[in-house]
Amino acid sequence: MRTVYGRAWNSRLLVMGGVVTVDEARRRFLDGGKDDWFSVAAYADGVPDGAAPEYTMEVTPQGGFISVSFYDQLCRVRFEFLFGKTDAGVMFLEEVYVFRYPDETTYYIRSGCVTNTNYRYRPDGSMHWRRTDKVANVIEEADYRDIDVSTHWEPVPEFGDWASITRFDRTKPAS
Repeated sequence: MRTVYGRAWNSRLLVMGGVVTVDEARRRFLDGGKDDWFSVAAYADGVPDGAAPEYTMEVTPQGGFISVSFYDQLCRVRFEFLFGKTDAGVMFLEEVYVFRYPDETTYYIRSGCVTNTNYRYRPDGSMHWRRTDKVANVIEEADYRDIDVSTHWEPVPEFGDWASITRFDRTKPAS
């Protein structure tokens, strides 16, 4: 896996903007101030820049917040996982976004989706579900309780050890 660090993933140009060295990204992670967040793009071996990454992340210093985006073959964001650090010092998967686009052959930025479904989880097992359908011009919402959130907990990753927090399959707890 090849990783590229930078200031922000550019979803229009499909490249990392403001590339920074691994050492600079590590400094931001370990000792950065509130404005020292950085982005990560991870590519499978042999995949060039400009192709769909395996994932991108936005990371704040000390891993206080981590956003993980997963892409399809056209480099469109299909899923986004948002993790926040709890008072107990561990990460919790707070939100999942699912994006659906008008067709399967055209690139769209995230705002070009036709539906956006959001799952907002709380550690107590409650969840708020919201689906926005731009074609039907409908917003649906529901609240649920007794959701199993046992697989939503993650240790705060060490810098560069992104494998667990970037797992797409969340059916098993972090190891």
